[in-house]
Amino acid sequence: MDRKQWEDNIEGSFITAEAYDALSEEEKEDAYRGTLSFGTAGIRGKIGLGPNRLNRYNVEKVALGLAHALEGKEEPLVVIGYDTRHFSPEFAETMTSVLVNNDVSVRLSERYISTPELSFHVREHGADFGVMITASHNPPEYNGIKVYGPDGAQLIDAPAAELSEKINAIEDIFNIDSTPFDEALDSGKAQYIEAEMEESYRKRITAFIPEIPSSDLKVVFSSLHGTSVPIVPEMLDTLGFSSCTLVEDQCKPDGDFPSIKSPNPESVEAFEESRKLGTDIGADVLIATDPDADRIGLQVLHEGEYIHLNGNQLGVLLLDHRLKKHEGSTPVVIKSIVTSDLGRKIAEDRGAQMIEVLTGFKYIGEQIKNLEDDQEHQFILGYEESYGYLLEPFVRDKDAIQIVPYIISMASELKNDGKTLVDALEAIYEKYGRRMEVLYSHTFEGASGKEKIEDIMTGFRNDTPDEIEGRKVIMTEDFKTQERSYSDGNTESIDLPEANVIKIHFEDGWIALRPSGTEPKIKLYVSLDSEDIEAEAKSINEMIFEG
Repeated sequence: MDRKQWEDNIEGSFITAEAYDALSEEEKEDAYRGTLSFGTAGIRGKIGLGPNRLNRYNVEKVALGLAHALEGKEEPLVVIGYDTRHFSPEFAETMTSVLVNNDVSVRLSERYISTPELSFHVREHGADFGVMITASHNPPEYNGIKVYGPDGAQLIDAPAAELSEKINAIEDIFNIDSTPFDEALDSGKAQYIEAEMEESYRKRITAFIPEIPSSDLKVVFSSLHGTSVPIVPEMLDTLGFSSCTLVEDQCKPDGDFPSIKSPNPESVEAFEESRKLGTDIGADVLIATDPDADRIGLQVLHEGEYIHLNGNQLGVLLLDHRLKKHEGSTPVVIKSIVTSDLGRKIAEDRGAQMIEVLTGFKYIGEQIKNLEDDQEHQFILGYEESYGYLLEPFVRDKDAIQIVPYIISMASELKNDGKTLVDALEAIYEKYGRRMEVLYSHTFEGASGKEKIEDIMTGFRNDTPDEIEGRKVIMTEDFKTQERSYSDGNTESIDLPEANVIKIHFEDGWIALRPSGTEPKIKLYVSLDSEDIEAEAKSINEMIFEG
């Protein structure tokens, strides 16, 4: 379909002619360069007119593909949730209208909800699919669609590929039939999720965190204009914790994210307003969640300044605490291949089983499903260095909402002992070693950028250096060829699905290169036993990307 066809159909796209006309010619051309296709992570892209943008027509295409995937099912059911981004409710209603027109029942959130709540509702409703309208922590011009299987986890590779085939086979996207949303509701085929069902998610969290120890701990919380308010403060009230102060301006839902450059709790800059408020009231801990509340970031007041904990550090703190509390069957921990090996040291020392998976929480969800009928092993934590954590598997995706009260409980225990979460982290380092991490994310736009990323990966894949910045390479893992190569010439296969990731190991750590599957980005992960990680990581980064 050419540009003229799209422009002729702008009226029904959700994109106004005024907004489209305001774009530069370069921006318009990019909207017709390629197609926004459904991949292993769903669909995510800029909102706008054209095949490479998210609009009503592309949303209808995904919905019709879902309907085709459900053909032959008895009483098929899809649960749909949406966040606070632009057009999220409109996209949710659009999907509902197409699904109902194809005789698929829908349970829809009446207002915005978080991603973990959507995962929970899929399982509780016994749905065939779940759909979450969100672009996570991307900039405000983005939105997206995540698709979940009946286990409440995002689709893994094979079912995602099957669904993608159904979606991509749809060609006439301007003439997809749908039932008007009001009629879909009146018919009963579409219904809003009941309040009792929404409350059951909160009860599951407060059941495993029955109370927060009393202390004089003070917390500042920000939803970064997303979905974790009002649910988080209301849940803390239920647990009897009253010393949580909201960053009021950032706790108003707003798809423009007006108070922050990026709604990403990984970023130190996202905590600027929280630090100001924290300094004013003497807060001990600053907590922020991303817009769909699946990721969480943390800063801790320690010796007079706020320390930003990275994703690996919060992960090992949660792991250490969970293992202290665990009794009975063998505890199981699941982490991604680019998450620090410090967690493995802790788990093995304490008699826990560590499972490693590819990056993507869907693979953690898959492993949790495999453990469901195993009476001798119990899942206690799944985590990724990218600030995603899960403690209790009634959800099968990252869940920042269940982490908030748990981390407050930990900090409150420590406060009563005159300690902070940083003190607890230092105790872990003292026992297991100081493994430190740095992450670099490089964006290379356009065709030339894509070629540069491919050249970097091909270079390391075909000619891995024997030494990197003074460190001898002892082993290389190529998850695309699924082969592990040792410096002595021996090789072995990697028993994980194929992925475009290269991991290079040294005696004291590793680095990994991983291009994004949805954005023109490539990430460099550096994980080393180092007293000067910033300088060493900077040197490695410059060698790879500037050398």
